[in-house]
Amino acid sequence: MSDESPKPAAKVRRAVRADTLVVAPDVVDLPLAEPWRRLAAMVIDLAAVALLSLLSGTILGLATGALLIVLFGNSSGAPVALKLVRGACRILGAVIVVLSILALGHVSPVKTGGLELDAFTGRPPSAAMTESHFVPPTATPAETAAIAQKLERQVEALKAENRELQAAGSSWVAQARAFASTLGITFGWGGVYFTLLAGALGGRTLGKLVLGIRAVKTDGKPFTFFDAFVRNGGYVAGVAMGFTGFLRLLWEPNRQAVEDKIAGTVVVRVG
Repeated sequence: MSDESPKPAAKVRRAVRADTLVVAPDVVDLPLAEPWRRLAAMVIDLAAVALLSLLSGTILGLATGALLIVLFGNSSGAPVALKLVRGACRILGAVIVVLSILALGHVSPVKTGGLELDAFTGRPPSAAMTESHFVPPTATPAETAAIAQKLERQVEALKAENRELQAAGSSWVAQARAFASTLGITFGWGGVYFTLLAGALGGRTLGKLVLGIRAVKTDGKPFTFFDAFVRNGGYVAGVAMGFTGFLRLLWEPNRQAVEDKIAGTVVVRVG
């Protein structure tokens, strides 16, 4: 007889779970939203995002900070790693909100133009920036001297303006305004809109409310802000795929477009 005893099987730290791959009984047989409803809802949502984009980066900074604060929920039973990430996001979100509030009184809440210098300084270009002088070929020595004097004054004015901008750029007000504007460029109203609104309304956006549809989790769990955030990432993926990812709902049995596949959702009619 052999004295060798069978070796214990290696411990599996994580394995496939069937409950994350099945559809909850409460979700089965819910009426799927028709493609035309989803298209109409998206048109409404894109129009809402277009209107929001008229607001300044400071307002977007406030919304982005709020998004980071609520993104990972409040579950006390979350894993330690998730709690650490949630805490870091909340701190970052709070900082963004504070900086945006500090900048509120120094910029217009509505955009007045593109991303130009005046979007950060809050004022139009100075006369020294727009002034120009032309020396005609037939100018007399007196005329040339006069234009040279004007150019010299313009250069001095530009130097003074540059010194003023450098001093203002080092202030906390300018830093807060620039930071909030940068957030507006980086995150965008689309991500904030589809994450905050869908998370707050349980899978609904303005367009989905109007059309009587909503996104629900296939596992039957409540729709969270993080689900909305992941689903918004699916929109980005669909655009990167040349919009073909959105066409999946035309032939998928459960009408799941790429954002539904990524987030584990289906869109159903609720009214």
